Amino acid sequence: MLVLSLIALASVFGTVIKQGASPEEYLAVYSERTYRIISLLGLDDAYRAPWFIALVLLFAMSLVFCTLRRLALFVKEKRGIRLPGEDRLSKMELHAYVRGKGLEETIGILTRDYRIAVRQGQGAVLERGRLSRYGVFIIHTSILVILAGGFAGLLFGYRGFVTLGIGETKDRLTLSGKESAERPLGFALRCKDFRVNHYPTGEPKDYVSTVEIIEKEKVVLEKEIRVNDPLSYKGTRIYQSTYGSAPVFLFNIGGEEVALTEREIFRKKDLLLMPARFENRIHDFGPGVLVAYLDNGEPKAVWFLKGVDRLREQTLQGVKVSLNDIREQPYTGLEVSEDPGVPMVWTGFALILLGLYVNFFLHYRRIYLLTVPEGLLVAGMALKNREDFKREFEKMVEEIHGHTS
Repeated sequence: MLVLSLIALASVFGTVIKQGASPEEYLAVYSERTYRIISLLGLDDAYRAPWFIALVLLFAMSLVFCTLRRLALFVKEKRGIRLPGEDRLSKMELHAYVRGKGLEETIGILTRDYRIAVRQGQGAVLERGRLSRYGVFIIHTSILVILAGGFAGLLFGYRGFVTLGIGETKDRLTLSGKESAERPLGFALRCKDFRVNHYPTGEPKDYVSTVEIIEKEKVVLEKEIRVNDPLSYKGTRIYQSTYGSAPVFLFNIGGEEVALTEREIFRKKDLLLMPARFENRIHDFGPGVLVAYLDNGEPKAVWFLKGVDRLREQTLQGVKVSLNDIREQPYTGLEVSEDPGVPMVWTGFALILLGLYVNFFLHYRRIYLLTVPEGLLVAGMALKNREDFKREFEKMVEEIHGHTS
């Protein structure tokens, strides 16, 4: 119970505190001291924190131990079914003496609904609904399957982000988390089109990306992705997450017209450059871009200012580079995730439903038959729904009496 309470408490923190955000996002909401505590305890990625994994493993081990213990008792009880003597059967709440009735004939009547569990001397034990005894084991197993699916997703799954301008193609994504590492997609993703629909008030109503999946230089899938309509491909799900606009820098490099985005590398002979940082306003000179380049292997950087003629053109590595224009290009932000544990989780939930059905809608009942001098002693017991079984037992005794007459 304590372990479950701690897991529930951790889940509350994981729900209330945004997971996998950048330090800047946390510092915008919390004080620096609070953020240090959140980071120290791993509450910014609670479900991957070592202490949370340890709690879940402890719960799983406890559940396995509990299940095995109950299973051992269940097997022992199943093997130990015996026919009690008359003194015990006559003290059971539900019992009746049927005169002039033979054991075999009564068994023939009852086996329409019951199966024989034990034949012992001049008596027998019959049962029905034995599957209901397995309900708790099905539920326990389903929980373990769900936990296994969760760990599979934790260990082998990922979640990341990719931004694409119209016509742009990428085969890597940036993983969510503090390090923002990159990961290959396993295929190329191209944005064929992007549009935003607005309400009359100007608020965005819907934004839609038309994307293509490319493998081996061939388009294998094309789909429109909306906010609640993701694309699924080979276990990878791609969601419409956000949108915006990014600057595109139109350069003339050695007589060649080139359009570059921020951090896009350009090579031409000995020249290697990259627009490193865009500023919409540099003092009173308007927009500009800081261009990083290599000068005989040494990294350097120079500003290009759109509104200042003498800073619109520079010579880098003997090549004339001119900034002709800076334009805004819309982009779509797509969330990409893969969770190999999802099928296991769905299987676990299906097993839970099966276990609940077995546990609550199937009922275990047992009938004892013992030959006595007066005729036949019939007794019965049920683990659940005893009032219903009482009516069934009385009806059963009447039926046996009816066959006697």
